[in-house]
Amino acid sequence: MSILLPTLVVLAVLIGLFCTYLIKRRNSLMLGALANLTLLVLLIALVQLISLYNNNWFWVVVFSTVIIVVGLAVFLGLTLSFIFFFINAFIVWKREGHSLSSSLTLIAGIGVVGVDALLLFYPSFGPAPLQAFMTTFLTLLIGYVLLTVWNTITSILLYRLYFPKKDKDYIIVLGAGLIDGYKVGRLLGNRIDKAIQFYQQEIKETGKHPKLVFSGGQGGDELLPEGEAMQKYALDHGIPESDTLIEAKSVNTLQNLKFSREIIEKDSGKKNSKVIFVSNNYHTLRAGIYARKLKFPAFGVGVPTPFYFLPNAVIREHLAFLVMNKRWNIAIFSLIIIIAILMGVTAAFSPISPIK
Repeated sequence: MSILLPTLVVLAVLIGLFCTYLIKRRNSLMLGALANLTLLVLLIALVQLISLYNNNWFWVVVFSTVIIVVGLAVFLGLTLSFIFFFINAFIVWKREGHSLSSSLTLIAGIGVVGVDALLLFYPSFGPAPLQAFMTTFLTLLIGYVLLTVWNTITSILLYRLYFPKKDKDYIIVLGAGLIDGYKVGRLLGNRIDKAIQFYQQEIKETGKHPKLVFSGGQGGDELLPEGEAMQKYALDHGIPESDTLIEAKSVNTLQNLKFSREIIEKDSGKKNSKVIFVSNNYHTLRAGIYARKLKFPAFGVGVPTPFYFLPNAVIREHLAFLVMNKRWNIAIFSLIIIIAILMGVTAAFSPISPIK
């Protein structure tokens, strides 16, 4: 029992931290990290609990079987994931075109094939230091990539557990590209529909009219700013113009939030308005992180994304997070190289058994 008690204390602390982040600071990748760390400590606690009853072979066998099955599933999932990526890439290309942003699952699939081939056919001959360097480098790099991808997915899923009160003053709708340069497409239309739904529910429940802020500038291939096209869509769906505002200068998510806040503060005459923003479910976390960096107390609600596009979207978000935290990731990459070099140097000076 003395072994289990410290683990339970750590588990209680992690659960407390996780709940705090979930309630107050969900706009952070720490949310997923805390969730995964909590699950890991919970697993350790279960192992320790089972060890206290080591005479009960039934539970030992059950637990071991679960570990083996999960491990095998993860291994097969990693090595065969390229099949799913290739199929998904074909579907996305068919529906979204052949742009770079629509080819991320194809690139990921090619990468998985390359890693699988390297691990399968990696030669067992050659200088021992080089082998030690490459084995260490690939193992740590693949492990870090998988860890950060999993943390991204976990954080995105947990961020969606947000159910805002119907007491908001403003609802920001984050822009997306226009169809044919002037029309609101399905993806952007879903965002506006979600905002309109929240707007109507708040009026029905409280009688309060929040204002809709349509945020999006004009791209090089667009005939008008996205904010104007979004407002027209809302007006066509029965929203009075007096309940709308347009932000038409932004070209990215950070500017969406920054410029929208300026418009809100100018319109309301105060800096403590209650605000939410609306985007697709995969994008709300990144927008929330930008809001935190701007010290803008706004959280996001997401709209569903077609399932076929989710893998592509998650990869894009993960890459965006890597760039957003580039200093940290460069430091980790440098550390991986240093460790791999040290392993190579160690192998170079290790005694080699003579051939008999």
